[in-house]
Amino acid sequence: MSLRAIIGTIGLAVALPFLAYLVYLSQAKTTSPDQVIFLAFAFSVTFPTLILLSLVLFRSLVVLTVSLPVYAACIIAGYARTFMAFQIYCNGKPTEAFRDCLYYSVSLFTNTGCADCAPAPSLRLLAASEAFFGYLTLGVACACLIVILVRLIAADKLPR
Repeated sequence: MSLRAIIGTIGLAVALPFLAYLVYLSQAKTTSPDQVIFLAFAFSVTFPTLILLSLVLFRSLVVLTVSLPVYAACIIAGYARTFMAFQIYCNGKPTEAFRDCLYYSVSLFTNTGCADCAPAPSLRLLAASEAFFGYLTLGVACACLIVILVRLIAADKLPR
């Protein structure tokens, strides 16, 4: 068994149970604060694991350009769905509207800020983890893109 296959198996074994639990928690209407903290941790660990796993296994610019936006969309939608389940405050009023939660999630992930929406006190850690992960995702994308381009230039495989 190759090293790539071993890494792939380990990565999937770690990520898939987290994803299953995330789906379960995001559907629940009542959860404990401990579950919210675990949810923030799971979001922050699962998706970077999948991104790095795909890059280690395939080492391809195509994988990066396809997988990173897909993972980012999954993260934004997952956080938005979680914010729906627990409520956020937009313009001082509690809301569970998907449109508002998606807007808040995108603004957190891109670190642009959102003055008109705020998390409920129990969701502050979750909101901070999404902002951190969005920042980390941009760094990983830039670093991987630079590495791949340097390798292509060194191998003189750039299309002309």
